[in-house]
Amino acid sequence: MASYTIYEKPGLSLDETIESAVIVKNHYSALAFFLPVIWMLVRRLWWVLFGYVLFMLPIWSLYGYLPLWSEMLISLLTSVWVSVEAPNLIGWQLERKGYVEVVTLFAESRDHCELRYVDFRLKAAKQATPVTSGLKTTVKPPLAQKQDSPFFKVKPTDRMESGPVIGLFPTPDPSQETK
Repeated sequence: MASYTIYEKPGLSLDETIESAVIVKNHYSALAFFLPVIWMLVRRLWWVLFGYVLFMLPIWSLYGYLPLWSEMLISLLTSVWVSVEAPNLIGWQLERKGYVEVVTLFAESRDHCELRYVDFRLKAAKQATPVTSGLKTTVKPPLAQKQDSPFFKVKPTDRMESGPVIGLFPTPDPSQETK
């Protein structure tokens, strides 16, 4: 199954949020590997392209002086980096435009991911709790209620009372051992 990251514009109504959401597939990009500059132009990643050119200009200027194998290695490594980081570069550009990364979903296809996202967003809207402060009533989404989650009740610095921890495993309790 493929992994997809969903980006939303904050402050919109539920319908507008669902309609304006951007789904980015987390995968290796072959076009970004073979033609990174063209991939950045097609995706309109202007700041990424600017950074790439600033990074590569000194390297390109050294191409006549370096051995051929080092030129090929540098080109290969930069192309691999751009192609592997392609979804993150797209996400960074979306965050610069005001989008927020909301969730990462696993789905069989893009259509399946859209169905799972809409289902997720509708369930989150049903579970939202209204918060009243003074004259203003706002809806607090369940994603922002971290302190109420059972995952946030235990702090990583809490120690076990029963005994020392060896590696990642506590010492076994002799009363619970089976013979």
